[in-house]
Amino acid sequence: MLKNAPLRKNDLRVHEAVFHFSLYLASFLRSYEGVVQPEFPTGNGKIDLLIYYAGQLFGLELKSFANQREYNKALSQAAKYGKQLGLTEIGLVLFIEKVDEANRKKFEIDYVDAETSVTVCPLFVQTGKSVS
Repeated sequence: MLKNAPLRKNDLRVHEAVFHFSLYLASFLRSYEGVVQPEFPTGNGKIDLLIYYAGQLFGLELKSFANQREYNKALSQAAKYGKQLGLTEIGLVLFIEKVDEANRKKFEIDYVDAETSVTVCPLFVQTGKSVS
């Protein structure tokens, strides 16, 4: 499960957080008879998470939201991953410190890629305190 996990530079061992995350997610999905396969970025263009559930494959690309230009690049990248996997729809999870409702409405809209016809479903995950 961890063959493509990122390695620490000083000793080339897997980052400890990878184990914590993988074990948590794998145990959660196992309780629903699902399987998670993390394919953490190693420079070879792999999607971040594959989830097998109820006989279906789901893909999730994870990014930190930086700006609209990077967001647009992430949409295209996720669509290409979806096409490579034979999916018609793929999730794009964007981590952000704070987000207001106006920006959720602006950015959390399904995007159909013209080149691949894959639908990308973006979702913000707020990592800081709520915005009033």
